Amino acid sequence: MALTRVLLGFGVILIIIAAAMTGPMALAFALGEESAGSYLFGAVITLFAGLGALSAGSARKGASDFRSALIIIMLWWVGAPAFAAIPLAHDLGNFGDAYFEAVSALTTTGAWLSQEAIPKSPASLLWRAELQWLGGLASLTIAAAIFIRPTFIGIDTLLPPFSRGDEASYLHPLRNAVTAFLPVYSFITFIAFIAIALAGAPVLDAAVMAMSIVATGGMAPHEAGIAGYPPIVSAVIFPLMVLSGANFVLIARVLRGDAARVRDIESGAYILIVVWVGVLFWVFAGAENLTFAAPAFFNAASVVSTSGYVIGQPPPLIPVLITAMIGAAAVSTAGGFKIIRWLVITRRAREEIRRITAPKAVFGASQVTNELGVWMHFLVFTLILGVLLICFAVGGHPIETAATAAVAAFSNAGPLLALADGASGDYAMFDGPLKAVLIVGMILGRLEAAVALALVNLAFWRS
Repeated sequence: MALTRVLLGFGVILIIIAAAMTGPMALAFALGEESAGSYLFGAVITLFAGLGALSAGSARKGASDFRSALIIIMLWWVGAPAFAAIPLAHDLGNFGDAYFEAVSALTTTGAWLSQEAIPKSPASLLWRAELQWLGGLASLTIAAAIFIRPTFIGIDTLLPPFSRGDEASYLHPLRNAVTAFLPVYSFITFIAFIAIALAGAPVLDAAVMAMSIVATGGMAPHEAGIAGYPPIVSAVIFPLMVLSGANFVLIARVLRGDAARVRDIESGAYILIVVWVGVLFWVFAGAENLTFAAPAFFNAASVVSTSGYVIGQPPPLIPVLITAMIGAAAVSTAGGFKIIRWLVITRRAREEIRRITAPKAVFGASQVTNELGVWMHFLVFTLILGVLLICFAVGGHPIETAATAAVAAFSNAGPLLALADGASGDYAMFDGPLKAVLIVGMILGRLEAAVALALVNLAFWRS
């Protein structure tokens, strides 16, 4: 493991956070908000810390191994929010709550302590949206550079439009992924902004929702949520949500004109799940009424992509939680277990059933190259989800609220908490220790479950 590489990576992360603060800082100064000084202070502190880490990390080069990459990833999800929380502490009154909000934004969870307080500060609103946007880009980058390798997925998937080098290389692919995805990600965000603004949303609201939607953050600045905007806004948001949950490698290839001979089974399964869930929600709402169809399919796309927007009649909670746990494409900004892993598990189960029913038959080689990794991920995923549920239940919350909070945090679909009986959608209902549990759940939701297990494996760090 190379400490210099880790410091260099963390320095770059902090400089990105500091640069992003300039937008809300300028808005706060323009509007005369009291938080303007907090953004200036946060930007200066973060910039100096980043430059210091860069200076320490540029002394000499080290090996580019998996442990170095894993530490840098952890610093993004754990360390960066500590600096991003500095300006938020002014509005929230204490650093603990500010760190919670920063983690919620950066992991694109959208689990806010107060839904009503956010729109009251345009600068804070923009800052949360920027953090979600950066978190979405980081999710794409990390997934494509590291986590969609057969080692973690179990099968070969679409190759990303950049070089990942050899199997031992991890840091260079992260940089290559940012370079490859940033223009496409920015272009989609810009198109989303134009479309939402033309649909009738105010300029700031359109910018916030554009950044949040492509990151599946589920953020709506209006106090009434999506319902507070003209109906055409929901119509515009629907395809954007579907796009945000799709395989970004495929999207990047299509926009680059490099989609020839692309075979992607995950995208087809993703669209089918959205359709099936939409039909299911429509049936529960009342299939005899055609006016319920559009909200049902909107909510389906929202839940599958883990955005968390809900319009019209709320869908039933249990199908919502199951769908959110399934998630969308592996290289997307969505949370959840990811569709490709369910496909791998299903394919492997089908192969095993065939061998059991016809033990003397001769079959071809299995297409699942790393069966242990997939099952380990499933085991750790369910274990973490169960631990989160138990923590919230022991904390005195009803089982419905506990289950919803666990899934919402771990699947990075925070707005879904509002669907539980007795919950308003505000996470202030959870006390201090449970807020810490939520923070851990949101961060683990952005890590590979098997990788999260490696964090506590002493043999991994000693090898």
